[in-house]
Amino acid sequence: MKVALQLHPSRITEQMLNEQVLPALTALGISNERLPLKHDDQVAVAADTDFILALGGDGTFLAGARLAARHRLPILGVMVGRVGFLCSVTLENMAQALEDIAAGRMPLEERCVLRGRVLRDGVVRHEGLAVNDIVVFRTGSEKIRDFTARHNGRLIANYRADGVILASASGSTAYTLAAGGPLVHPALDLLVMTPVCAHSLFTKPLVLPPAESVVIAGRSGSYPLEVSYDGQPRMTLEEGEEVHVSSVPDALKVYRPAEYDFYHVLRQKFQYGYLYGGSDG
Repeated sequence: MKVALQLHPSRITEQMLNEQVLPALTALGISNERLPLKHDDQVAVAADTDFILALGGDGTFLAGARLAARHRLPILGVMVGRVGFLCSVTLENMAQALEDIAAGRMPLEERCVLRGRVLRDGVVRHEGLAVNDIVVFRTGSEKIRDFTARHNGRLIANYRADGVILASASGSTAYTLAAGGPLVHPALDLLVMTPVCAHSLFTKPLVLPPAESVVIAGRSGSYPLEVSYDGQPRMTLEEGEEVHVSSVPDALKVYRPAEYDFYHVLRQKFQYGYLYGGSDG
């Protein structure tokens, strides 16, 4: 068995690896390779890799999860440091989780991811995956922008806003929640569209079916814009370019201990108080 390690660039030290992580892998006969600390998601993963082990916070998990979805590999997220949302195992119970994976006892949870494509005149210029969200937003000026949102060829709305978020169910607890979006159970396959700081009292988030693309474009004079995938890989959009976002069902397979409780995490994070401060990567 072989694992690819996605590591937080500063939180995971060589001492921690040598004393806590690598011995647990070696004891189970699991070989490993390290992924680049920061990458553009196009990094190669060895063909004999069985799963990805992400050690850090939610940002580290997202970096590994995009690769996991692209290569159709399962992923285990180990939280190191602050309380995260996407990682389901702590460093203290990592060894037991790895033992369960090696023995075939660890349940797998399937989640949808988002596919975003940047098109100009019907030609795809860029394509990428996101686990949480794809965001089209203003850049280069403080001036508010005008956006058009369409679904299956039909106009949804015209927005005057700082941007528009397209989120998956997994991403409903991230940026879109801060922008006023709903909490969604991660098992659902759907899209949540949320305008950012819209210039209207009555602009609300919209939950959409996943099958067809939602198209976000700037109206004349609103470019340049930017598009981001999970907040990291960004590219500039020029006049005439538009972003097509659709859901890819069951593309991400996440190892979750049988005792993992999504509602407990919600209570811990939002009812009892979130631990603010510092990086969530």
